[in-house]
Amino acid sequence: MLAQSNINDVYTDLSGLNGIKLAGRQNTAAGLQQVAKQFEAIFLNLMLKSMRDSTKVFGEGNMLNSNEMEFYQQNFDNQISLHLTQGRGIGLADMMYQQMLRQYEVETEAEPDRAVAGESKSQFSSPSEFIETLLPLARKAASKLGADPRVLLAQSALETGWGEKIIRDSRGANSHNLFGIKSDTAWQGPVAKTATLEFVDGIPQRKKASFRRYDSYAQSFNDYVQFLRTNPRYSQAIKKAQDPVQFANELQLAGFATDPDYGQKISNVLNSRTMHSALSGQSVGD
Repeated sequence: MLAQSNINDVYTDLSGLNGIKLAGRQNTAAGLQQVAKQFEAIFLNLMLKSMRDSTKVFGEGNMLNSNEMEFYQQNFDNQISLHLTQGRGIGLADMMYQQMLRQYEVETEAEPDRAVAGESKSQFSSPSEFIETLLPLARKAASKLGADPRVLLAQSALETGWGEKIIRDSRGANSHNLFGIKSDTAWQGPVAKTATLEFVDGIPQRKKASFRRYDSYAQSFNDYVQFLRTNPRYSQAIKKAQDPVQFANELQLAGFATDPDYGQKISNVLNSRTMHSALSGQSVGD
């Protein structure tokens, strides 16, 4: 749970940064918003202090420049700073908040209703339902890679048979793994072990492997983005992300799958009649 801070106590106090440090570290939207608001208040408070200091130069010897007056002026400036940051403030907090959301890739709200409803699906009845449910998630993930969301949908459709053959764990529970990402030493989460088809020297062989298991399809998309961005071997694929065909081919060259025709198969799904039909009536852009 997010640690809450007393806004009036910390917003205009530099030492108050420690009071919401935990909230910021948690990278929650609410925590980052608190941090942004505090910095806006501190910025305004420092501006007012700077203005007060500049007037003192011209007011030396003034009987009003006493320690008591300075104390009351400081409290007054604190209140002004708090008042100016209420609501939308001066816009600085909003700008910082949006920048931190992008930097730390924090989710601010639930996916659209249809995507939320689809998070519990263990199987999809049709390609159209597959696309309708996952398109909002694909758009968000693709925007982080600079890719066309359709190529992510095509890859996940290839890996899962349009959602009909999603990997399950030993209890039959849905792994939500849309991209067939295996569990490696870097993965500390739950796994699902199952038989898979691997190509060894171009020859398909049945093997048992451990795959990453997620709590939702949103997590699968998020981990897919993280997986590509943190593995240097996929740097070329990301550079070619704007071109779906080249992106798919670069994934294959980087070894995303052992299938020697993996890139071509993604392109085939992308350009298939099934994909065009499933996308009919859908807005692919934001």
